[in-house]
Amino acid sequence: MRGNTLHVRFSGKKEAFCRESDIGKEIVYSIADDGSVIGFEVLNYLAKGERRPSKILPVKTQILTQRRRGRREL
Repeated sequence: MRGNTLHVRFSGKKEAFCRESDIGKEIVYSIADDGSVIGFEVLNYLAKGERRPSKILPVKTQILTQRRRGRREL
């Protein structure tokens, strides 16, 4: 499966591990052995002008009520 990502590095240090952001699950930090953040990756990144394909189907709803007719007495 292919995804859109934006990867940014601040340093030439070797990455020891990655950690997800506490704020949003779509940002992953690259961390060096000394604990410093050396970069980040934004998952599901869309560049300006790009559109994400929608899997949402818009549905129009309408509530119809039946008119009650008056009862006739025989």
